[in-house]
Parts: sequence; C-alpha cells; structure tokens
Amino acid sequence: MAREPPVVLPVTLPLLGYANPWALLLANEEGFSPSTAAFLSERYALKSDEKPFVRELLGRKRNLWAFRCDQRRFAGDFVVVDMSEPRPARRYVLVLDLKMGAPLVLGGGGAGVQLTQAQLAVEAVAARLGVISPGTPYELATGDKDAMLTFLRTRRSRRESAA
Repeated sequence: MAREPPVVLPVTLPLLGYANPWALLLANEEGFSPSTAAFLSERYALKSDEKPFVRELLGRKRNLWAFRCDQRRFAGDFVVVDMSEPRPARRYVLVLDLKMGAPLVLGGGGAGVQLTQAQLAVEAVAARLGVISPGTPYELATGDKDAMLTFLRTRRSRRESAA
C-alpha cells in the first residue's frame, strides 16, 4: 500500500518563491520520488487568496510559523503557531480555513467539513519536535484573508492588554 503524504508541510517565505514548493518538500524532506512528489503536491496547492495570505503573514509576523494542510484531509488550510512563547506547550495554535469575503468567525463556524480533522493537523505539527507539545490546545477560525491577518496581527496586543 502506498504511503500517505504528511498532513502538514511547513511554509517559509523562501519556499514561496518556488513554482511548486510542495513537490520540493515532499521529495527532499519526506523521501517521495520526484514523480510521486509532483503528483501529491496538488494536495497542498495554494489557491485564490491563500498565497498572498501566507506571504503577508510570514512577512509581517516573524514570530508566526505556518504549516500548509493537506486539502484532502479536512484539516483546514493552515496551522499557525505563535513561536514567541518559549514553552512549546503554551504556544498559541490556530487552525484556520480561509473563506473569501467572509467575516472572522472563531470556533470554526462556517467551515462546513473543512475543519473536522483539525486535531489531526495539530498532532502532525506536534510531531515536529520543538514546535508545540502533544496536547497543546488550539483555536479554530474561518474568515477572509484580511480579517484573518487583522486578527493575527492584533491578537497578541489584545492578550497582553487583558493581562
């Protein structure tokens, strides 16, 4: 039986410069043959406003790490981790699903089935040593690119002012 591709792949700004970064990651980091990697890469393809979203997110918020979710796993579009907290078990984790033109909705409302396997994506990030601890709580969110970027940009300042 064929091996399943990973649930999440890391996204970095330099990686976004490649035409098909997912095939590169699947071949180099996951050990898939080049032809299999190219075939599987469609599961991670960035559509509509997803590439501008992740490019702006990573460009403006260096403390945030993003992981692209396998779009066939119903685990959302991205898992975002706030790395500014030094303790992996206490890092803020957001699993998000972008919806063009939609307002921000926390808790995953409006995602339909797209976030039903979010826990699987968070566990996959936790399997990457040092990012988050197993069992780290996470939040679900849906909304358009601008609403999501505003939320992620202001979330930390709101949390600090409430403390």
